[in-house]
Amino acid sequence: MGSVKEFFRNNKGNWIWALVSFFAAALLPEYIFPVLLFVSYIKNVKFKEDGKVSVGKLGICMLLYSLWQVIGLFYSDYLASGLSGIAIWGGMFFCYLMMRSAIDTGEKLDAVILTGALSGGVAGGIGVGQMLLYHYGELIHPALKSFFNPFWHPLDNFIADVAVNHLLPDFVMQYVQRTEFISIITRASGTFTNPVFYAIFLTVMLPFSAYCMFYFHSKRKKLLGLICLALTLGGIAASYSRGPYLAMAAAFVILLFYGGKRTLVLLACGAGGLGALALFADGVFKRLISIFNFNDVSVSTRSKIWEACFEVLEDNWVFGLGTGVNNVRDFLHNTYGIKQPHAHNIVLQIMLENGIVGLAVFAAILAVFAVEMIKLSRLGGRARGLAISLLASITAFCMCGMTDYPFYGLKPMCYMMLIFGLSAAAVKVYFPKQ
Repeated sequence: MGSVKEFFRNNKGNWIWALVSFFAAALLPEYIFPVLLFVSYIKNVKFKEDGKVSVGKLGICMLLYSLWQVIGLFYSDYLASGLSGIAIWGGMFFCYLMMRSAIDTGEKLDAVILTGALSGGVAGGIGVGQMLLYHYGELIHPALKSFFNPFWHPLDNFIADVAVNHLLPDFVMQYVQRTEFISIITRASGTFTNPVFYAIFLTVMLPFSAYCMFYFHSKRKKLLGLICLALTLGGIAASYSRGPYLAMAAAFVILLFYGGKRTLVLLACGAGGLGALALFADGVFKRLISIFNFNDVSVSTRSKIWEACFEVLEDNWVFGLGTGVNNVRDFLHNTYGIKQPHAHNIVLQIMLENGIVGLAVFAAILAVFAVEMIKLSRLGGRARGLAISLLASITAFCMCGMTDYPFYGLKPMCYMMLIFGLSAAAVKVYFPKQ
């Protein structure tokens, strides 16, 4: 792409809002980044002469999923919860439209990939710093042990206090499940409020660092990709999130399809990374191995949740309980005495809310995405690298959904939609006639 100045000189325009959004959305607080995304959407989405917006095959499947969510409202016991779920899905769908409209050249695709790698590297570095402060910060000052974990926690507390005590009326507060932001100081949360969602983001960004290492010609960009890869891995390790550990391994397997020398280099990097963890962070391995320990509270709780979910699905597997996470929260709390908000599994959660029909539509989204990326990979070269990276990214997201519910957080869903939009943009760039 040549020098940075030359690149931006030759690629002026509103698309830069999309670039900034892809970089900054994960780094900003949850109550600020949607504003940036909204501005980017306004700046970038292009309308046809008839006033319509092109959404593509992937977008059509997403709209069908949203339509089925609306149908699920009619038999849901929690209308407000269902409406909020639909509103979040619909709002994040604009991220897909924005990215699909904004990115229209191969150079812009590479620029977004690079900013994604940078975002993962910055977030990963913050997480590593948080754990260093947790273990050694009190040598300087006791407050440093937890002050910056989560990174925005002091600001979060201020915003929560103002909203709860001064802004939100009582009739709104009755629908708010939590009035304080959580803080788990023993695990890195980066710029997120939850270490699991933080780790999900990093696993999704990891393939972009690999793409920078192998498909950019500039040595500086290759080195930058390697540094971001190391920091992203460090952040995932510092989160102590076992599901994302397994998701990272799945993404790594997909990346091996780069082929040729790149596969050998990846294998060497993987071996080196495991060796470094064994020497300097053996707690990561202990945390991963504990996934088989049913005396572990987290493991045993998930086991109870999933057992309860399967029991409920016996009579509700076709249409589900209705749209809204509170339908699942209610039976977990009141029927089974499990104080958890969701099914901790994206497949079970979708089925519990919208049944096998909802799951089938969501699977269609993934199927269309996978088919388009496989077609793109057959072009070889840079297109293959991009397709494999995007496949690895969404694979990591879905694997994280096997032990948690990524849609419970705004940022994970945001990046799923942004990456879907990036994949649709890639199809437009490499298959313009289509």
